[in-house]
Amino acid sequence: MLTRAFLSAGAAVLFSLTLLSAPAHAEPTLAQIEAQMDEKWGELEPMIEEHNKVRSDLKGNQKKRSDLEAKMKPLNDQMQVAVDKVGVIANRSYREGPASGLNSILRTSSPTALADQLVYLDRLAAGEREDIEAVADARTEMDKQKAELDKVVSEQEKREKELATKKAAVEKEIEELEKLQEEAYGSVANVPSSGSTSGGGSCSASGATGAAAVVVATACAQLGKPYVFGAAGPSTFDCSGLVAFSHSAAGVGLPHSTVSQWNMGTAVSGSEARAGDVVFFNSSLSHDGIYLGGGMMVHAPQPGMSVEVLSINVMPVVGFRRYV
Repeated sequence: MLTRAFLSAGAAVLFSLTLLSAPAHAEPTLAQIEAQMDEKWGELEPMIEEHNKVRSDLKGNQKKRSDLEAKMKPLNDQMQVAVDKVGVIANRSYREGPASGLNSILRTSSPTALADQLVYLDRLAAGEREDIEAVADARTEMDKQKAELDKVVSEQEKREKELATKKAAVEKEIEELEKLQEEAYGSVANVPSSGSTSGGGSCSASGATGAAAVVVATACAQLGKPYVFGAAGPSTFDCSGLVAFSHSAAGVGLPHSTVSQWNMGTAVSGSEARAGDVVFFNSSLSHDGIYLGGGMMVHAPQPGMSVEVLSINVMPVVGFRRYV
């Protein structure tokens, strides 16, 4: 959970000054409001990242299903052609009847030629049957794959709707808390907000080269852009969206999900971490940012805030991953 601890000192002073010039506020207190906001954000951020993952996986599976359906169409066409050929043979046999063999003998000068004709017809029919069986087997396997994908897609669509509903409910609670926070500070203008940097750091990567330098430069170029749920640029971001956007500039494709990002790349220790690596937070892997070195990162924090530079020590670090 991204805490507001780094705001607390300034907030306390500002709140004290506000109390001197404004009427006393009813409960809850400012500290209680911010504690509740932190708690709600702790619920919401993992939900956002799960939503990102479900949405990304759903998009991928929908494409797989579409590709599979495209492959099934020519199979259906092939089977119909084979069935039509066998139908012609069967129809001819029905019309000519059992006497056709005798008529062939009477019309054929050589018994060997007749035998060759009958063998050819038999092989032709057998070959068409084999074609039908092969196509049918392939279509059956694809039908099975499609049924499995249909089930997965249906479950993911259902989960996406559930998460969207839960997310909307928590967002509404946060909005109410933000209104109370604004009232507690006296006005919205007095509510502390993140600037382009905080924690005393500058957005640069000393010593970074190659793709890592591109990742950092791209992330730093987004400073001050607002946090928006599920956004991956170019004008708004959430945490994993910023990570994915910054790496795409270096030619590295990452999914828009902290959990999925954690399962990619190479793990590195804190002592080995360098600028351009990605640092992950919380046991739920609900947050990540681009490491700058020196214990600092650039990240997209939370609603009402913007992309900023911040110490990695404000949250529990789970680990680092390297993609470039």
